[in-house]
Parts: sequence; structure tokens; C-alpha cells
Amino acid sequence: MKTHSWKKLSVLAIAVLAALSLTECGNSNKSSSGSSSKTTTITFWNGFTASDGTNLKKIVADYNKTNKDHVKVKMDQMSWDNFNEKLPTAITAKKAPDFVAMNYGDMAGYVHNGTMKDMSNFYNYKGVDKSNFEKSAVNMGKINGKSYFIPMQVQGNYLYWNKDLYKKAGINPNSKVKTIAQYMNYAKRIKALGNGVQGTYWSDFAQWSLVYGGSILNKSETKSTINNAANRKVLNQFRQMMYVEKLGNPSTQGVAVDNLMFAGKLGLEVSGPWLNEGMIKNKINYGVTQFPTLEKNGKKQAWLAGVGFGIPSSTDDSKTKAIYSFVKYWNSKKISKRWSQENKCAPYLKDVAADKQIKNDPVISELAKQTSYSKVMWSGNVHASDITNNVITPMCNKVVTGSDVNTQLKLADKKINKILKDNN
Repeated sequence: MKTHSWKKLSVLAIAVLAALSLTECGNSNKSSSGSSSKTTTITFWNGFTASDGTNLKKIVADYNKTNKDHVKVKMDQMSWDNFNEKLPTAITAKKAPDFVAMNYGDMAGYVHNGTMKDMSNFYNYKGVDKSNFEKSAVNMGKINGKSYFIPMQVQGNYLYWNKDLYKKAGINPNSKVKTIAQYMNYAKRIKALGNGVQGTYWSDFAQWSLVYGGSILNKSETKSTINNAANRKVLNQFRQMMYVEKLGNPSTQGVAVDNLMFAGKLGLEVSGPWLNEGMIKNKINYGVTQFPTLEKNGKKQAWLAGVGFGIPSSTDDSKTKAIYSFVKYWNSKKISKRWSQENKCAPYLKDVAADKQIKNDPVISELAKQTSYSKVMWSGNVHASDITNNVITPMCNKVVTGSDVNTQLKLADKKINKILKDNN
């Protein structure tokens, strides 16, 4: 799965849906799926199509073989683009799957139009311990105090580095970057190696803004605050690293940056957990750490995104208990740990994060540390996609190719306020 969170800036494609009345979930009230021997078949759509998709197929098959709730999951996997194209019309036509796994950023549009059910009572389902979930993971699915989205996977922006390039540049290959200044220093030294080797690339503006103490919207998310001193520093940093010092080619973006990393031609990259698969497949000697702080011993800060389970409003209430049975199975220690180990992604269940094998995994344990203090950005904001894709990304692209920072911030400020005004 290439759910490229805020870095790839593509997971927030929010569908425009026909408004449907929101139907409450069926009563679970601390009960199991029942003792009837009749099998309940539930349909499940998601966008996991890479190696994680294969892993998911095995987990679903195991559930179908072993669950005692007489539930069978029938799964349909497709690209995320296809998923986002098919789901809105399927819900409107009442031909949607019984439940889905969807990206955090896509949820708001569905909820806004009343096409996703409130799943808050999942946490009252027999055997579910809400206190075992990281608070940030639970909050990822909350809109107006209700849970429309139960965690399946979490992700953030992490800093990866090529240990072999570190060695060539005279850097301790096991040195974890702690500060932005150290990050830039290492990137410059690696870029100086020449022979087509790049130092690093600009990444998720929202993450950098958070670390620098900036903001994009006010607390009520009704007005732009993007034109501030902290964000000016972020964009000046981007301009310096890409346009002035040329630590990477400004025209190289997205998957092309990943491919440089997989080819051993990039020193450092900020990316999500999906990068691990390619690093391992291409036998890159690498390390990963949390996003650096601005100052030494500074406060660690990060945004959290992810994928979660949702129930379309077209799903009959009689299917709720069966769906909850599978979601509970997924959120058991055994399965959550298995998913983290197979896909090298951070756990969000506390008992998994505390597991000895997880703690001894240098990649997963590092990602887990960041999850513990991460927070959710703009939960339920239907304008997130528009602001990110049509304002922030173009602004950054202009700056890294030499445009004036102040001019771009002023322009972005006007564009964001127009989006907020026109759609409220």
C-alpha cells in the first residue's frame, strides 16, 4: 500500500457524496456476535494491493477458518484511486460493501454527507479494551465526539537514512539525527560525495510547521494562519536546501524520491512506514528514526494519520455484530503484532508496543515511540484535501524552485481563506 500520508499529499481525496440519512449502528452492548450456527457473510473493500495486501488476505483467511462467531469475510482489494471512485456511487446505490478500510483523510467527506455510521459502541463490544488503544489512534476516527473509524494501521513521517552513504561521508552509520540542524549537516556531507548522490528532499510541510511552532488554520479551523513567522522559516529552509544548496533536484518528487533511496543514491528521506518494504527488498543498509526536533532536547512533535475500519450507512444493522467481530479480531494483540511485524509499521495497541519482540525490533520500536506522542491533524475537516493539494503543495513547489517566500505565503493565505469562505 502506498498510503503516502501527508508527505505524498494524496490520501486526502475526499469524495463528493449524495447526502444520505445516517443510520445508527445496531446494539452491541457487551455481547458477542451470537451463538447461532447460521453463517453471516460480510463484504469488505480496501486498497491494500502490495505485499501488505497479501498479508491481509492471509489474516482474513485465518479469521474465516477460526472465528467462533459464524462470520465469513468476503474481501475485495483494489487500488485506493479505484476505491475512492467506486465507494460513493456504491453507497448511493445501496450496493456498497458492508464495511471498508479507508484512509484517515478520506473519512471527513463521507461523515459530512451522512454516509458513514457512528461506530462509537464498538468500544463497548465484549472483549474490547479501549484503554489499550493509543489515544491518538482513537482520536483519528473521531468527529464531533463520535467514532466513525476504528484503527487498523497508523503512520507518520519518519526520517530514514542510508548507512553506507553515512560511512562514505565520514558519519557514524548508527547516528540518529536529533535536530533539524544535524539533519541538514548530514545531508550536505552526503551530497558532497557526488556521483549522482543526493542529500535529501523537502517533505511534508505540515510536519515541519508543527516542529517550528507554526500553524495553517486557527483552532476553530475557520481561518487561515499560514502566513506566520514559523512557516516563513520552514519555507526559507526548504528554499535553502533545494534551490540554494541543491541537496536534491527540485523536480524530483513522490515515488521518484523513493526510487533514489532504493537505488542507494539518496542519503536521507522523510517518509512513511511503506518505505521499509522497498528498503528491505532492495537490500539497502538503512536506519530509521523519529522526526527531528528544532532544538537539542526539544519537544518531540508529529502528526498521525492512518487507515481504519468504517461502516457505510447503506449497511444493514443486522451485520454490525459480525463486522465488530472481525474488527475486534484485528485489534487483538496477536493480529496487531503480526501486522506490525510483517509490514514494519508502528503498533497503536499498548500491549503490542510493550511486547518484547516488538521492543527488540529496531525499526518497529522506533516508529512506536513517535506514535506515543503524535496527534491528529484536522480530524473531520472536509477542506483538508483542497488545502493540501491545491494550496500547500503548489506553494512548496514554487518556493523550492526559487520563488519568494513572502509572496507565496500571502498567496496561500488568500487561497485558503477563499476555500473556507466558499464552502462554509
